Amino acid sequence: MNSTILPCMVLCVWQSIDYSVCSQNRLLGSFLLSNNAINMYFNRLILSLLLATASTANEVPEEEISSSSLRRKAYVIPDESSVQEEPTRRVFVKYRKNMRSNFEAELRKRSSSTATRMHYDFRDMDTFVLTVPESDVAILKQNPTVESVHDDVKRYPMHIPDSVQQQQRNLQQAETVPYGVDLVQAKQAWGVGARGQGVKVCVMDTGVYDHEDLPPITGPAGTPFTDDGVGHGTHCAGTIAAPENGKGVVGVAPEADIYSVKVFSDDGSFAYSSGILAAAQECAAGGANIISMSLGGPLPNLFEILGFRNLLRNGVISVAAAGNFGNGLWSFPASYPGVVSVAAVDENKAKAPFSQFNRQVDVAAPGVDILSTLPMTAPCQICDQIDDFSYGTISGTSMACPHVAGVLALLASFKPEAEPADYIRAIEQSAEDLGAPGKDNEFGNGLVQAYAALEYLNGGPIKSAASPTTKTCGDDMLSFNLKLLTDNNASETTWELRSIVDNGETYLVGSDYENGADIIVRECIPKNCYVFTMYDSEGNGK
Repeated sequence: MNSTILPCMVLCVWQSIDYSVCSQNRLLGSFLLSNNAINMYFNRLILSLLLATASTANEVPEEEISSSSLRRKAYVIPDESSVQEEPTRRVFVKYRKNMRSNFEAELRKRSSSTATRMHYDFRDMDTFVLTVPESDVAILKQNPTVESVHDDVKRYPMHIPDSVQQQQRNLQQAETVPYGVDLVQAKQAWGVGARGQGVKVCVMDTGVYDHEDLPPITGPAGTPFTDDGVGHGTHCAGTIAAPENGKGVVGVAPEADIYSVKVFSDDGSFAYSSGILAAAQECAAGGANIISMSLGGPLPNLFEILGFRNLLRNGVISVAAAGNFGNGLWSFPASYPGVVSVAAVDENKAKAPFSQFNRQVDVAAPGVDILSTLPMTAPCQICDQIDDFSYGTISGTSMACPHVAGVLALLASFKPEAEPADYIRAIEQSAEDLGAPGKDNEFGNGLVQAYAALEYLNGGPIKSAASPTTKTCGDDMLSFNLKLLTDNNASETTWELRSIVDNGETYLVGSDYENGADIIVRECIPKNCYVFTMYDSEGNGK
């Protein structure tokens, strides 16, 4: 977890940045900043963390200003494509203590004469989020009811569109385990009963499609949380929690629950920091233990800092992508204190060339050519040629982030009484060191390792796990349950479950076990006739 105190007020204009958005790929295009400009930027920031308490945010209908009219909406950026007579600016406006009614009166007056629109009311932070004419920003700063004005900065999905490769898969074929699941030791964690059960992970993204190979998706009532016109959120959700069901793929925490809060509209272009903050608070209100944010942007925001700090204090862990520019700049919210920043590696544990590197990186996880779920029906922006495709490989720190969210879900299911700081410390202290010895900018503490983190959390080796229970399966499936106690020659032991029909297709296999461990396997498999075989590679029965 990042512990660096971050700058909170930006007083400079980044005129030295060439910062563009590629409309064709809808990906943050270029971000060029000289070392001198970087130094100027950090030297011209004021460190001023405010000891304020974040609140639940309510979005206000644009046509109404009074606080009595507050109601929930989807946390999606509004359509601002219409031509406007005067340039506008979207800002956080913090009013002075005990001056809310005065400021509301000022807003009512302004709304009748200017193009002022209200988006959010962060009541406990004494703050509104408004769109105002550009010329009014200076006037607001001089208003006696206003304490400060801050830009509402943009956030973007952190994937590489050109990396998308669709794959047509028969859902009834044998389940595929993506390489990232093995690389983070997820299967070893399952073997001791840590499967994400009872843990809710909130995916703040483009929405999560109600896929056949995902758990039931929940989200805020009245919002389009299962609409995913991009495919990005559905892919991240599969990496976290695609269940072990004998088909498709499997996620890191196959028994975790997914809570979806849609923050990007279906063009997948960008969201605002105010929407990210409001969505994070909605995740907490929905009972999420962990928030997965495969998104980011180059500019910090004071109110996001406060919001994520308070979420952690209230027991919610936030995980975010470190960024895809391949440089040493910071990305937000990943680089905030209290947010776990995740860099990307490939299947050989080498740093992904696009992965940003800086001292705020906490851990690394697989993020290159990650196989996961995609929406099963068009339209879908990154899978708009899917036809019958419902899976695909994508690269980005967006793909690394949900691996870490899934590992944290495994830890929370293993020891639910622990504190968020315990889980974060466990993944940092148990990570596989890569690159320079110790914590470094490229990999942080190293490649996240689920089983090693469980042992750290356990205070030592895990000798046993809770007794297995029968996994609930559909009417057309069978429940397969196996408990295996390994000896001191566990590496010699493998097993397989093979169908008698279907050309002897292998449905399940097990290998690479630790010595002296209780292995628990619970799977749903198609109704059929099977042969279970266990092998001793040395042939000596030991």
